[in-house]
Amino acid sequence: MKLNHQAGKLFASLLLATQLLSPISTFAQEIEVVEEKPAVAEIAKNNKPNRLVVTFNGDTQTQMGFNWYTSELVEDAKVWVSQSEDMSDALEFTATAQEVTSRYGERDENGFYIFSDIAYDEEGEVVLDEAGEPEINGYFTDEGITTDNTDWMYGASGLLGLVDVTEYVYKAVATDLEADTTYYYQVGSSSGEMSEVGTFETSGEAGEEFTFAHYTDTQNAFWNEHVRNEAAFGADTIAQALEVAEVDFVLHTGDFVETAEVEDEWVDIMEQSKESFLQVPLAVAPGNHDEYALVYGDPVVETKFNEHINVPAANDAITGGSYYSYDYNGVHFVVANTNDNKDNGEALGEEQLAWIREDVQQARENGAEWVILAYHKPLFSKSYHSLQDSDVQAVREKFMEQIDELDIDLALQGHDHVISATHPLLYVSTEESFSNAKLEEVDTTEVEGVTYYNNPEGTVFLLPNTGGTKEYDDIYSKGLEHLISVRPGLDWMTQDDYDHWNTLFAYGNQPQESDAFETSHSNNRDSAIQNFAIYTIEGDELLVELYQISGELLEGENRTVELVYSFGITKDAE
Repeated sequence: MKLNHQAGKLFASLLLATQLLSPISTFAQEIEVVEEKPAVAEIAKNNKPNRLVVTFNGDTQTQMGFNWYTSELVEDAKVWVSQSEDMSDALEFTATAQEVTSRYGERDENGFYIFSDIAYDEEGEVVLDEAGEPEINGYFTDEGITTDNTDWMYGASGLLGLVDVTEYVYKAVATDLEADTTYYYQVGSSSGEMSEVGTFETSGEAGEEFTFAHYTDTQNAFWNEHVRNEAAFGADTIAQALEVAEVDFVLHTGDFVETAEVEDEWVDIMEQSKESFLQVPLAVAPGNHDEYALVYGDPVVETKFNEHINVPAANDAITGGSYYSYDYNGVHFVVANTNDNKDNGEALGEEQLAWIREDVQQARENGAEWVILAYHKPLFSKSYHSLQDSDVQAVREKFMEQIDELDIDLALQGHDHVISATHPLLYVSTEESFSNAKLEEVDTTEVEGVTYYNNPEGTVFLLPNTGGTKEYDDIYSKGLEHLISVRPGLDWMTQDDYDHWNTLFAYGNQPQESDAFETSHSNNRDSAIQNFAIYTIEGDELLVELYQISGELLEGENRTVELVYSFGITKDAE
């Protein structure tokens, strides 16, 4: 039996796929293939609380959620919360333990991944054995593979085996906390190991100033752990954001990892980001990669996001993540799940859309002046996903209409690895425009060089590029002919369509330069430029600042951070 080689190439882009099959012979760098498989090392035990994150779960004035792992069961797992850094007079909260199966990549004794080299015939097709499995030529590891292997950077050659390991995940929610108060915490066991001391601050009263950071698509791939470690860039992005501003929390809009089934990726990004994660709580939206299985055709791992991230699940819906909301200083945040209705080919199901409507309406009745929506798959961006993902197109009109009717102030997105911010947009029907949007005529004011939209009725859609290394191109900046050549699925666009789409954006580009963009939108994973956004809200004024980090982190370059775009929104007091 044979599997067309091009089908292997789809492993990184299809719904369930993240691992490519590419023949070793196509690589410029020679990779040694051996006949005998290297011995697979045991997965080391770690009973110190790890993969620890603190998240909003309930009333942000009085509650906080905690999530961590150990290798062996801890019977007396707890969270300790104190107003003193020395943890005196700490409140105790019991954690709930759950046994889980984590799947780790096979590694040799030196920690390198072990891959099976797949057999191809002379026509470039994968050769399958009688059981329908790819034939194996031999084995190799990622030791010595460098970034010169650009094909490898995009997706690993060969197949990675997985080892099932029983672990324990712990969840707890601290309750009855005091509002507007700095707390310190530890998690673990008084009879065993405990975490380092972390800190968070509960929210305050409506109208009080607060600041939060936003980054997205850290998306570190296991196959680049020893080639060009992408988790290091994700960790540096949040660390740089915390240096720029004293933030109250961090929002991540999805694709925390590349392949949710491979536990090594969760360990890599969470442990490298540990210092930052110990400083602030997180709010996280699920991305499509946060439910991906390793091999094409395998079921998605729908519970892995909520296993790692302790957030609520409205309607008890856990489908590659969950949707939920929270309030912070009177601002209402809605976190949507664009993995919600895959079986029907829709990014958001009717039940979720109804919940969003009811949730926002209730928030407005409760006095929320600002409503911010966060989700992964974008309605508006400067790259291809927003107009080409079929599950987004299936709900585009009704989602945009609902956003407009609910008077959402900001829609914070991910998925397309470009930077962009629209003008305030109003809904129009598909009959009027494929974009379902038109520009709102809104008064503006200049304050210290920053343009403020005054009392807009429309919504600003924002995407802060990526916190990782994978970059797409701003395909709407190079002309219609180029757009269609690199994304033939957009060949329906006319010049008027193209021009209209560009008018919707106040700012947008791909800051990473690449020769690959001449003939492709690219999925390169070599960017040394990351972005994040800082939002400050006080009373009737909101300020958005987009920052850019540049410099080759892994080569020791001094990384620079610069403000590249900002805008504000003001509202009348009433």
